[in-house]
Amino acid sequence: MSESGVSESGPPLALLGGTFDPVHYAHLRCADEAREKLGLDRLYLLPAGTPPHRTSPQASNAQRMKMLQLAMAEFPDLQIDRREFERDGPSYMVDTLQELRGESPQRPLLLLIGQDAANYLDRWHHWQNLFELAHIVIMTRPGEAPAYRSELAQEIERRQVMDIQTMLASAAGYVLALEVAAIDICATTIKTMIGLGRSPRGMLPGQVLDYINEQGLYLTDTNS
Repeated sequence: MSESGVSESGPPLALLGGTFDPVHYAHLRCADEAREKLGLDRLYLLPAGTPPHRTSPQASNAQRMKMLQLAMAEFPDLQIDRREFERDGPSYMVDTLQELRGESPQRPLLLLIGQDAANYLDRWHHWQNLFELAHIVIMTRPGEAPAYRSELAQEIERRQVMDIQTMLASAAGYVLALEVAAIDICATTIKTMIGLGRSPRGMLPGQVLDYINEQGLYLTDTNS
């Protein structure tokens, strides 16, 4: 196991990136459901160091890491990859995937993203390269529909597969739609509630909420 948290060889490696500011049950339950449906022993949560497409997290890197570590107590099959915390500059996913691919050239690498993020994938840094580095697993929820622009729609259509085993037979290049349960929780709602003096208990693990309260996080909500 490397210092970043991911082994250098082995079975398919799946990642779910995010700000996790704070981590909550929509992240955790969807990730664990996807892991189970994909037939994987583990899935890695990848906290963004400096997100290029949104405002900086309110919690520090150390605080976000601590919240993720506390959340793992309820989700032992989820683990953390901290490499974007250890890299300077904006956290571009293509750089992370290139690093992982360099460590394991033949290993199936799965990047999980929600349908809402997938709709804007063509706005990501060097987005076309993502498909050469990993498989893209798009987590869809009942009632959601793709809303891709033309070039992205064409790219996804030509790479789309319907079964998991076909995808896992190669290292990268396919797109798979994977339905997961709809969980109506978001970080902005949690921060807004805390900022208003209300408790979001039930939206995130109790240990995470206790830590937020101990640290005095999100008492002034900025809706970031």
